[in-house]
Amino acid sequence: MKKVTIQDIAAELGLSRNTVAKALNGGLVSPPTKQAVVQKAWQMGYAKLDERLLDEVKGSYSRRNTGVILVLSNHNKSVFWNNILAGISSAVNDDGYRMQLHVVDEEDYDGEGVRRIIADDVRGIIFLSVFPIKFVKGVSKAGLPMTFFNSPVNAQEYIALGDVVNVDGFYSMNRLTDHVINKKGCTKLAYIGYAEGSRMVQARYLGFLNACNQNFINVDDSLQFTHPSNQVSFSYAMVEEVMKRLPYMPDAIICEDDEVAKNVALSLLQIDPDAVRTMVITGFNNVIEPDFFKKDILTVDVRMEELGRRLVKSVTDRVKNPSMDITFTTIVAYPLLDL
Repeated sequence: MKKVTIQDIAAELGLSRNTVAKALNGGLVSPPTKQAVVQKAWQMGYAKLDERLLDEVKGSYSRRNTGVILVLSNHNKSVFWNNILAGISSAVNDDGYRMQLHVVDEEDYDGEGVRRIIADDVRGIIFLSVFPIKFVKGVSKAGLPMTFFNSPVNAQEYIALGDVVNVDGFYSMNRLTDHVINKKGCTKLAYIGYAEGSRMVQARYLGFLNACNQNFINVDDSLQFTHPSNQVSFSYAMVEEVMKRLPYMPDAIICEDDEVAKNVALSLLQIDPDAVRTMVITGFNNVIEPDFFKKDILTVDVRMEELGRRLVKSVTDRVKNPSMDITFTTIVAYPLLDL
């Protein structure tokens, strides 16, 4: 059997290795964080767990536990999602709950599979992905408070079922594009992003269009790529195809997020190594690795751990006050510009 390490425990909880090490070795962490770490270490069979610490936490757990917050996702691990989960985990523990992360089976069309795993102590549900409304309505039959991160473009049915938390895309992308036009001197702008993929991502495209309109830039339809062929996202292969289809080389390529921006840079490197050095490329989410070869990609910072905490506050507020009005909240994002 593989030896369980501190890093393994940290990965399971979405916490840093340093935080887990402190919790297991008498360092300064909050009581809920210590509780979550020790409990997980015990469950995973961590060999160096201090029995006295386990007894202490067991006693505290029996007094404090107020239930489980279930987090539903269909995403693979990434810096963006891991940081949000770290914020969720921290806030859940601080409030005396436990977090349960469940990756939804793609065959669970009507939410029945999720309903089967909902235990009696689950108090609320956070949806980290944009799921089909049939699935969401199926899960809602459990009668629990629900909070959604992001929503479909047509969000009415989501809003009828729970709170929605979005990250601003319109104003931050507007400002980013305005910077590209006025500070970088770009007038021929391409856009790559699934404009109808979700309400949050659509707002980014609308912010881009608004900045072009404000600066009297005529948007060339032949440079707008807003519908991936798989109706999911722009993979590297799709971005590569887009780059080959460009009728001419634009001054700048505005991308819906950092992943697309990286794919653009990598594809352009293969097509025209000289152009990739001078091309203005923008992304969104601020998760590009420090060692990525193109250092000047402009992006927008999303304070991901704080976003995770906000999602928890939304659902736990509704746990405590079920009759509260449903809210549609937009969180500020911060363009990182080379001013």
